[in-house]
Amino acid sequence: MDEKTESGMSRRRFLTLGVGAAGTAIALGYIGTAAKFMEPPAANAEALKEVGKVSDFEEGVPKLVTYQGNSEEGVYVINMGQEGWLALDFHCTHLQCAVNYVDAAKKFMCPCHGGTYDLKGNVLSGPPPKPLHRRVIKVQGDSVRVGGMLV
Repeated sequence: MDEKTESGMSRRRFLTLGVGAAGTAIALGYIGTAAKFMEPPAANAEALKEVGKVSDFEEGVPKLVTYQGNSEEGVYVINMGQEGWLALDFHCTHLQCAVNYVDAAKKFMCPCHGGTYDLKGNVLSGPPPKPLHRRVIKVQGDSVRVGGMLV
């Protein structure tokens, strides 16, 4: 029994088109949401926060500072002298454990699985797949400011 509407379209055809259109709209919504999460945020998306004065950072010695960004952030700030400044995220790139700077070894070490990094955050050994993530850092006058991840 194939009843036709006044326009000549069967009820079955009408429902098939309606369900297909609704399914397509839902799928496009999910694809759009997934695409937003796959695109990394811009490096300057997070406002720069003051983490100290230039005089607070001894040359060649990483100093762990925290500041309130999108959440509480931990970052190692390093005055590299003539090479400039570095800001390294304190999370290991293996499983996001907090790394520690060990002054006696002059290395960053991850207590979870033994990953080690040099002073510039490059992987020396262990399971980390890539160097420590760098953050935006700017020295403005006597103020040291840190922000979001560099991409």
